[in-house]
Amino acid sequence: MTVLVELARRAVSHPQTSSFVKRAINGNGGRTPDYMDKVSIWSVVAIYATIFIAAIGISLFSYMLNQVVVTLCMVESPVAAITVTHETSNDKEDSNEKETLLEAGPTITLVNAKPITASIRATVRHLVAHAGRWSRFRGFKIHCFYSFLSGLATTFFSGALQGMPGSAVVGAAISAALLANVHAAWTHKVVAMPTDGLFWGRIPSKAHWKTLAVPAALKAVMPYVSMYLTAGVFMLLKLNKLGYEGHSIETCADKIGLIARVLAVIVFAITCTLFLCLPAMVTLVRIEASLLPEDQDTIVPFDRTFGGKVVSKIMGGTGVVGFLDAWRSFNWEARRRLIKLFTKNFFITIGMFVFVLHVVAIEAFVFMGEAAVLAMAGIPYLIITEQL
Repeated sequence: MTVLVELARRAVSHPQTSSFVKRAINGNGGRTPDYMDKVSIWSVVAIYATIFIAAIGISLFSYMLNQVVVTLCMVESPVAAITVTHETSNDKEDSNEKETLLEAGPTITLVNAKPITASIRATVRHLVAHAGRWSRFRGFKIHCFYSFLSGLATTFFSGALQGMPGSAVVGAAISAALLANVHAAWTHKVVAMPTDGLFWGRIPSKAHWKTLAVPAALKAVMPYVSMYLTAGVFMLLKLNKLGYEGHSIETCADKIGLIARVLAVIVFAITCTLFLCLPAMVTLVRIEASLLPEDQDTIVPFDRTFGGKVVSKIMGGTGVVGFLDAWRSFNWEARRRLIKLFTKNFFITIGMFVFVLHVVAIEAFVFMGEAAVLAMAGIPYLIITEQL
């Protein structure tokens, strides 16, 4: 973050900055309207700086919500708390019959504790209390490194397989499978308590690659499958033919039918996400979590036995959960909690974008005055003149 701030400071202080922004504004072959000449260069710089800072902030906040908190929710296994209630003296005096020693003993009650990840605020507080204030973004460097490698690998394989049907899907699957151990290292960084170990020490051994490759490939493929299925329903309902002869929307019945078809596509897309993408994500993360070394504790409660389906290496088992058991051990209560979390994250992200949009609009009206209104009104003019 310090590097970005320093680069931004040097860029703004550079003597050629004002002329560069001026060319960006007054380009377009000299056809830019005259009112843009009245706009202060530094007003535009301030607006662009706001957008730049907001983009960084939204990216970090989105990473915290959609990567860190979501991953912890997939791993957490709520623990049961045992409460012991002793009988009061008044209860003993009111008793007319002689009680046995067992009956007179304390009452033991088993209470299911509320999951930490049931609340975003509680999850963040838990992270800060156990791993410091920067734990909100734990694993961010590894995530950037993995995203960079994944982008390179996907681009390479998609280009190498160009012309082959489904080359993008195959390229994504191969890339995810090859980088499965790196993704597992990121998961371990997110779910484990802070340690002094290096990044390379977190990467699982090559022996575990076979365990991780298939779930990683499926997780990468499922979004494409969901998209293709949704596109198929889109075409099946003839939404791709709107505007063509015989498919115009004229009557009220046509409009109602169009709304119904659009809603059907949206519902189908959500269904694919819930029953295809979500299980693939949860399965991969839980298999990766099962590979966490037994000498490392998790930052949230985690059942390493997965409901008795996994036997630790100390007891002579493999210590790794199976592909199907990883999803089956994620009970319905946890699934509902995860879906609620995704819903909250979606609306929070939309709210952040709306807030930033309003801030930028206010800055535009404060710094640019009438030019902001004229610029917005002049957008269609610029589009038309570009086509001439």
